[in-house]
Amino acid sequence: MEIIIEVGDEANQEFIKHELIFVEKIAESLKLNVSRVIVPANFQAKVNEIQGRDDYKMQRGVENAQVTVAAKIIEDGDNVTIVLSPLIYLQPFDIMVRCFLMTHELIHLVNKGYFPEIPKGSFALENYLGNLYILFDEYTADRDAYSIIEGTFEPHTQAWELYNQDGVLGYLNPTSDPRYYGHIRSEIDSFRDHGNVDLYWKNIWETVHVVSISTVHGYAKYHEHFEKYKDLNIPRTNFINEKTLDLMDYFKRKYESQDDDLIDGIGIIEEYLTNFGVRFEDHLEGGWIEVLDI
Repeated sequence: MEIIIEVGDEANQEFIKHELIFVEKIAESLKLNVSRVIVPANFQAKVNEIQGRDDYKMQRGVENAQVTVAAKIIEDGDNVTIVLSPLIYLQPFDIMVRCFLMTHELIHLVNKGYFPEIPKGSFALENYLGNLYILFDEYTADRDAYSIIEGTFEPHTQAWELYNQDGVLGYLNPTSDPRYYGHIRSEIDSFRDHGNVDLYWKNIWETVHVVSISTVHGYAKYHEHFEKYKDLNIPRTNFINEKTLDLMDYFKRKYESQDDDLIDGIGIIEEYLTNFGVRFEDHLEGGWIEVLDI
């Protein structure tokens, strides 16, 4: 595994390289072949450079309620590159937190090898299963990473406790920002004027992604540490409702039964996505997105 460090002085770089040996060992134990790990000076620019694009963003969502990406896996044939944000080498992060973030990324690679292919031919089925697996991938990556890292580091570090001090609500509170719900409502109103379903889906995708991924992270933490959070009162919001709870409970059942066949979850994800005014349909003339009022 090639390690490329573009930040810090020689001493800092040696420290980072030594710490990344842990990643190599975890990758080997998971039977993964990681070609290189890069810690660039500019995370967002490096990801765009490697992928040959200019639209990748490390921060997504509305101001003060954003999701910030700290690591990115990039695959090119048999070559796998992990890009790590240099911000994770600043306070309050430490080795335990960084190893959690990196293990989470490695689990994504494991999942890719285990998850079944999504069947083709049905617009609705492809979109519902595709979204199910995107979210289940995040859920399993979190729970596996918690299990691996918390079992490896005993006792847990002070930085780890600080990193987790906001707990479940640290993930769920940002998604409750009324601007996310307001954005979906605004785009529905705009759609009623322009009638372009592809434009509607394009305009709401980031909000759907930010809200859904953050919700999954919150519930993965909640389920993995249930004894700690069993008395936690999770408030209901526009995006945390019965449809959402059904989906999170479904992921919990699937994960704990080690079942990655999600075909029986189509109805659950269909109902969940109506939170964002979306229903995928198959028509004789092709796939269609029905835009619902919320």
